[in-house]
Amino acid sequence: MTHTHWYNTKKRGVLQMLSTISRRMILKSAGLAAAAAATGSSFGSYAQAEEAALSVFGPLPPDPAPPGAAKFAEAAFEAWKAANGASVNYELLAWPQLHDRMATAFASGSAPWDIMYMCGWVPEFESFLLPFVDSLPADLIADLPVSSFKTVTSNGKRYGTVFTLSLLTLFYNKEHLEHAGIKEPPKNWDEFKRYTKELTRDGRFGYVANYAEAAGIGGAASYWMAFLQQAGGTMFGEGGLPVFKSDAGVDALQMMIDLMASGTEPGSISYAGINDASNVFMSGRASMMMNWPYMWNPAQDPKQSQIVGKLSASILPAGPAGSASIDGTDAWTISKASTNPEKARKLIEFYLDKDVQKRQALDTGWLPSRLSVLGDPEVQAKLPIAQVLLDQAQHPYDSFVTADYTQVSQAIGTEVQKALQGQKSAVEAITEAHELVTAIVKRRG
Repeated sequence: MTHTHWYNTKKRGVLQMLSTISRRMILKSAGLAAAAAATGSSFGSYAQAEEAALSVFGPLPPDPAPPGAAKFAEAAFEAWKAANGASVNYELLAWPQLHDRMATAFASGSAPWDIMYMCGWVPEFESFLLPFVDSLPADLIADLPVSSFKTVTSNGKRYGTVFTLSLLTLFYNKEHLEHAGIKEPPKNWDEFKRYTKELTRDGRFGYVANYAEAAGIGGAASYWMAFLQQAGGTMFGEGGLPVFKSDAGVDALQMMIDLMASGTEPGSISYAGINDASNVFMSGRASMMMNWPYMWNPAQDPKQSQIVGKLSASILPAGPAGSASIDGTDAWTISKASTNPEKARKLIEFYLDKDVQKRQALDTGWLPSRLSVLGDPEVQAKLPIAQVLLDQAQHPYDSFVTADYTQVSQAIGTEVQKALQGQKSAVEAITEAHELVTAIVKRRG
């Protein structure tokens, strides 16, 4: 399995469901130009410099794309280029093609880009990347969630910045909860299991998920990784070897097994993509699910959803160690071969400017990564999921990406599937998964 599968369970849903995202009118040029100037007065020193050509590689909309590729902050983008004496050229591909295009280019020594989109691939491509994060303004770094750097850090160096925060949170049908006499979403594992059972009635189920894809962010393994952190566990020890054959590892899987028995929609074991489970949820046939922020807008569209006005969300229920999640890892990185690394860094700073991040959220539906923008009243009014994400970001989240994440998550996810189907106990599945991952890590060296 190639790395184009890593995140496809989430992205498959994005490609199909984001086509209906409403867009506000772009701010007038004068206002955005002022915003661009405010973004960094230090940019002004480049105004008279010889034009530098920057090349940016990333995904096509409706996946998360930057200004000039997606329709937001366009006037500010033009103002930034003028102020910095830079031109910006985009090479954009459909999301499933991105990884292999980069892998081929790096292998052949012909990667032409200054800035590159990454989605959990930093450990794999580390030798081609520049660890630029420590050169970013301190106030910018402080405005990003601490956990957002985990998927762009390798061997102690930070190689990228997440520009859209995508965390699993709990979505629920508030009408279903009210009819069952439940006044608020589950706060912990015990309530999660009990509510799942109580909500399984009248031909519908308390919970739905997608477990048919074993590997990748958004596959069966990564759901278990969220529960693992909630149980107080982690994937790897200081030496790089797995350490999840523990009470926390077993408890996390047992929680998933218990949810299946409590009232998880039976088709969950056969749903390969998040879109499959989302369709069940939006049809009203399930009351709760763990999902990514992108689903908020489609769930409000009567052409796609039967739960318009009934949707609400909360942080994930706490396990023994509290709430924890996993993230989607959409990040910008700089090529080690860039001839303009400082200007490339300045462009990433522009992408992460507060006003640009706000327009990203309002005009495309892709939430910002900056905490201050997630807390912006206008953003929260348009996208109520922003406040939930802001709350979830205060808790740990880690997708545990490695250079061989596909193999690692495939090994774990396959054992998780066996346990969910009743073929193995939680102890047996975690023991086997631990042995498989240990072998993978040792082959890595």
